[in-house]
Amino acid sequence: MNKAESWIVSIFVKIIQSVSTEQDRLDILLWLALVREILENKSFSTLDKIQKIKEISHAGETVKIVMRSVTTSLNNYKNADIPWSVKIAIPITLGAAAIVGGPGVGIAAFGGAIGMPLLVLVFLGTAGITSIFESFFTSKASQSYIGVVMALIIKDEMYRCANKQMQEAMMSEPLQPKMANVPKEVEKLKQSLWTMDTYAFEQHVMSFFQDKGMLSWVTKKSNDAGVDGFAKHERGLIVVQCKRYSEFNLVGRPAIQQFKGVIEENQAWRGFVVTTSNFTQEAKESALKNEKLILIGMDQLVEWHLSGGVNIN
Repeated sequence: MNKAESWIVSIFVKIIQSVSTEQDRLDILLWLALVREILENKSFSTLDKIQKIKEISHAGETVKIVMRSVTTSLNNYKNADIPWSVKIAIPITLGAAAIVGGPGVGIAAFGGAIGMPLLVLVFLGTAGITSIFESFFTSKASQSYIGVVMALIIKDEMYRCANKQMQEAMMSEPLQPKMANVPKEVEKLKQSLWTMDTYAFEQHVMSFFQDKGMLSWVTKKSNDAGVDGFAKHERGLIVVQCKRYSEFNLVGRPAIQQFKGVIEENQAWRGFVVTTSNFTQEAKESALKNEKLILIGMDQLVEWHLSGGVNIN
């Protein structure tokens, strides 16, 4: 992300931080979470994405205020307290954002007050929205990730499909994923994963799902629903169980059978068991009987680090 794009991200973050009430901040963050899901959907054309973002952007007055504030900041970039190099780059960035709509599509076509923010969001993409979240959630002014998760899952069909125990696990002190600082050299990477704190490992694993543009979170340390992390895919709920085991402590068939039950009882779209060891032959054979279940051993986990993350099919 170049400096001009980073400045645009900072505009969104500052505006969210300046909102006076917690509920309004949650509404904005929920809206951004939905925007990110729209941008992640590869079946939508660029114009489809812009139109769908426009539709959800008219839902609440708070979001309209944010859009107008972003427009004002973008129009006044010449007076902003930023380096000249950034000011020079901003017109190019905004021009590129306008082009995403395609030939003959101008900002005015989407409404003067929200046209540029709409195009800028599409231009920034899922990486830009993720940057807004990361900047906001790491700031001292915000502790709102829990609220965003709760607001989103309560309104979603995936929450209603889950049983009561799973609903409680989803809502109980969710925590944002966090990528750990791990070595790139394979053997050192493995050693780092084997010695990582169990809870930090769960956050690390779920960060791969977040990096794919999905709203993802880790559950509280002690829950008996059999799930360590959740991710919201456009096609349904993803449940994840993490097992930070030593090299030769293999995951057995009973654990896989139990997790298959969790997947089916809660109508999850996919279930991942991620371990730093491997699986017994019986466990692998059991997993093959459920097309929703994906086993990730140490070799596959290393590949996630080397190839850019989880592959969701």
